[in-house]
Amino acid sequence: MSANRDELALRKQLLVAQSALYRAQLRYEVVALRARTSRASDWIGRAITLVSVARAAISIVSFLRK
Repeated sequence: MSANRDELALRKQLLVAQSALYRAQLRYEVVALRARTSRASDWIGRAITLVSVARAAISIVSFLRK
């Protein structure tokens, strides 16, 4: 009877450890995804700024040619 309880306790500990590992992996993936998303949004913001500056320059040049 005691052996069954010990085995159940060990199984429970294993399941708890596996669950903790899985949660840690998910947390890591979320942090990594957030970092990638942040970098991507920075690049998108820079690209939009560059395009708007280029459009302004083109419009100024076309205005001066007239």
